[in-house]
Amino acid sequence: MAAKGTIGSGKTTLLNLICGIMKPDSGRIYIDKYDITKLPSDKLSTLRAKIFGIVPQKTNLVPELSISQNLELPLMFSSIDKNKRQSIVNQTLDKLGLISLSDRLAGTLSVGESEIVSIARSMVNDPPILLMDEPTEGLDPIISEMILSLIRGDSIMNQKTVFITTHDERIFNIANKVIQVKKNMDL
Repeated sequence: MAAKGTIGSGKTTLLNLICGIMKPDSGRIYIDKYDITKLPSDKLSTLRAKIFGIVPQKTNLVPELSISQNLELPLMFSSIDKNKRQSIVNQTLDKLGLISLSDRLAGTLSVGESEIVSIARSMVNDPPILLMDEPTEGLDPIISEMILSLIRGDSIMNQKTVFITTHDERIFNIANKVIQVKKNMDL
């Protein structure tokens, strides 16, 4: 699914509401069987880590950590032991063709490489829902196409729900549904 709208229309706000980063002024939001508007913050954080892979508009990789260490971060909130975490990280990096960059510091990556690593990090814990905020914005066509292939491949092969905010017409062409978000729109 994709959401389009003008700048400031609320696309990012919609993503933040879906994953519980923001609370709605009224109404309820259910994810699976959970009313996330009523969950205490610790339970909401745990649920968010299990259910969502989130790619923010601006990548939030830790520049002082390697790519492998950045990918391991979401797994640290689970009960998975370190060896298994490293195995999962290496499998993810290998699947995405990034294994040769595993020891590189995130702060040395290009914008496109950072976006791909951010997407890899969102996928590492195999969440059922991926939320992506403008994943191809400002990237060259080759990197954008790589990202589209990752999104298509992961959502089809792993039967994930993918929700993307974008202005990229190519994403609208692969989305099974496109919604228009308008400023001050009632949902």
